[in-house]
Amino acid sequence: MVGIFQLNWRSRSKAAGLHLSLSILIAILAGLLVFMLWFPSPFGEISGGRSLFGIVVAVDVVLGPLLTWLVFDLRKPRGELVRDLATIGLMQLMALGYGLWSVYQARPVYLVYEVDRFVVVSAADVDPADLPAALPEFQKLPFSGIRVIGIRESKDGQERLRSFELALAGKDRSLRPDYWQELSEANRTLMRQRALPLRTLMARSVEDREALTRWLAANDRSENELLYLPVTGADAVWTVLIDVKTLEFVDYVAIDGF
Repeated sequence: MVGIFQLNWRSRSKAAGLHLSLSILIAILAGLLVFMLWFPSPFGEISGGRSLFGIVVAVDVVLGPLLTWLVFDLRKPRGELVRDLATIGLMQLMALGYGLWSVYQARPVYLVYEVDRFVVVSAADVDPADLPAALPEFQKLPFSGIRVIGIRESKDGQERLRSFELALAGKDRSLRPDYWQELSEANRTLMRQRALPLRTLMARSVEDREALTRWLAANDRSENELLYLPVTGADAVWTVLIDVKTLEFVDYVAIDGF
């Protein structure tokens, strides 16, 4: 009796181990999709993609192999065992599919310059009913990648009042497709006025100075060559470093820009 139990335990563990290996391989492929297309660095951290994907993978990788260990028994009729394993596989694929759909809906689509910061806008932040009011190039959210864009000024007093009311309700202009535009010269002029010298950020604390000093040394840059602005996302506030001459993005650093 003990021998039979041990044999069953070993076969269950082997089956669960094979299932775990396959689940990890699928998770790696899913991770390539998520972090190469939907949450390119560093937006996995800024927009919460890494934590959300981690939950999806943890549940999916644990769920399948654990259920396989529980149901796998070579003493079962072959047809019953195949049915049980197929059911587990289907459940696991459905859970992974739902999880990836949730991650896809949370993907960042635009980095919008608004007054004194950049705001990461995810697909879930945008009301689909608002998209037809946008310029043609913004009426469909991008499948992958993050576009840097700006917002226009309100056309008149009535529109400014409406914009103010919506902002009080939590719907800032950065979340309104009818305000989106390509980054304009007016946006860039405002960026130059609002962006602060990097030395201002370095002077805030010893920790910030040390972190930025290491970055400057590693990238062979001088603090006088860079400006900065905050970047606000769903999970964190970071800082984008901007070239003082061209206003091009240089890098993102994990420091609260406010």
